[in-house]
Amino acid sequence: MALTTEVHPVKLNAEIASEGINIEYLDGRTVKYASKPHKIEKCIRCQPGKDVHVISIQKGRGEIVYVDELKTDHKILESTGVGKYLVPSGKSVEIFEGITAQKEGHSIEICVDFKSANGRLFVFQEDEFGELAHELIGDLKTSGKND
Repeated sequence: MALTTEVHPVKLNAEIASEGINIEYLDGRTVKYASKPHKIEKCIRCQPGKDVHVISIQKGRGEIVYVDELKTDHKILESTGVGKYLVPSGKSVEIFEGITAQKEGHSIEICVDFKSANGRLFVFQEDEFGELAHELIGDLKTSGKND
């Protein structure tokens, strides 16, 4: 298995429903992120040891990026349309326009600048014990802005 630092995501069919987010991979399978996202303003620092998936959705199309994920072979990611970016310590990586990932110790911090980002942004933290879901918004007082 070759270690690849990045795989660029492709736009996939995406549906935001009350019970979660459904994404249709390029190979025809559908994955469901079933946790209801909690709204968080602008940035989230993910827990160490969690798999971090970032999903950007706009008008029924979405892109998924795995951040600092080392287990999945790049050929599998390419066949599904999922992207992958590794984040060097102390550096910021733009994973989508206006959306950055930065490593802080063993944690990944995901931030959004809504002046340049489009659509809705979701961050899922997963491990074998469960999933935490978040939607990054510009301001809790104006959370409907990006719906």
